Amino acid sequence: MDQSLFWEGLVFSTIAIGGIGLVAWWLYASPVSASTETARSVSAQTSQTFGVLIALGVFLFSVGGYWDVSEHVVTGIVPGGDDFLWPPHLMLYAGFLLSFVVAVAGLVALAKPNLTAGIGDPRLWVRRNPYVGATVLAAGYGLLSVPGDAIWHEIYGVDLTAWSPPHVFLLIASASTSICAVGLLLQSIQPNQSSRGSALFVLLLLAITLNEAYLIGVLEWELKTVTGLVLDRPSWLYPVIAGGLAFLVLSLGRRLVPGLWTATTIALLYFAWRIGSSAFAEVVSGAPPRLTLVFVLGALLLDLAAQRSQREGMRQALVEAATFTAGFAVIAMPTIQFVYLPYLVRFTLTDHLLTLLITFAVCALLQPAAQAVGTWLSGQQTEEKRVGALAAAMGD
Repeated sequence: MDQSLFWEGLVFSTIAIGGIGLVAWWLYASPVSASTETARSVSAQTSQTFGVLIALGVFLFSVGGYWDVSEHVVTGIVPGGDDFLWPPHLMLYAGFLLSFVVAVAGLVALAKPNLTAGIGDPRLWVRRNPYVGATVLAAGYGLLSVPGDAIWHEIYGVDLTAWSPPHVFLLIASASTSICAVGLLLQSIQPNQSSRGSALFVLLLLAITLNEAYLIGVLEWELKTVTGLVLDRPSWLYPVIAGGLAFLVLSLGRRLVPGLWTATTIALLYFAWRIGSSAFAEVVSGAPPRLTLVFVLGALLLDLAAQRSQREGMRQALVEAATFTAGFAVIAMPTIQFVYLPYLVRFTLTDHLLTLLITFAVCALLQPAAQAVGTWLSGQQTEEKRVGALAAAMGD
């Protein structure tokens, strides 16, 4: 390992993360003398426009991610240094750039009415409109991470894992950008407005967010050649991560867009997007990943459990975790046993039992987290307004 490159990468990454963290603290947590309520908000139409444009950036780095993986497999190259910005990376970072530019435009749009009203502290603008500022920070980190990620690629080359620190932080940045786009779209929904299109678009964004999480979380198990580094991991880890991430996004979707079949809709949208992204990767490169573990039955059972159970709190979390795990495992474990076993080398009875128990436990813990994130995202509008408009759109 080149020690000088390692330290350069560490310095770049530390500056990027530390700088973004410091700005985030100043914008969102530092003491202010005036009330946030005095600041002006963007209009519903403006919020919707920004949400859609940021979503286009999300689409770019989602598709670019699959193209990038396919190119790695076909060429055997993990570009670093001066070669880092090859076409898939350009597409991926173009998504961050678009989201960043749109969010900065949002800050400019906030500046005029607030300055006219005599509100000159940008912290008040951002706290009144948190998704705009958060997108600037998340997408800004995605752009600032380029030097550190390039150096990491240069150091580790073909031994690079998707779980490397730069990739994990990029996942956090991309997922945060997606969630901010969701928040802006939810913020734009008006009472008595037909919102079926908005509801479906929000669910599509959540499906794409799951797609991004799978790129880093599980895709290494789904390539045509599974490396020794991945094979050294416990076999049960693959279905646990796949199931846990799916459950988290499905639960968040149910919290944000109440409906009879919200989770099932997200699952179907996810697989449509996954197949489309893989088809694009196959056309341009010729090496798409295998299809991930199917969780549609788990999503369907989650919807049914939410419809029929009147429990609250942890009891409801346990019911939803149990039903999803049952529906997920009944398809996932035979898929691993009869389709993926040649790639995973082993999947013993112990692995089966651990998959069931740990997936259930992880889902039970993630359900309250999904509820909390959903509460924050819906906090910019009244609960009655959000539930009424979106539940009607989803036929509940």
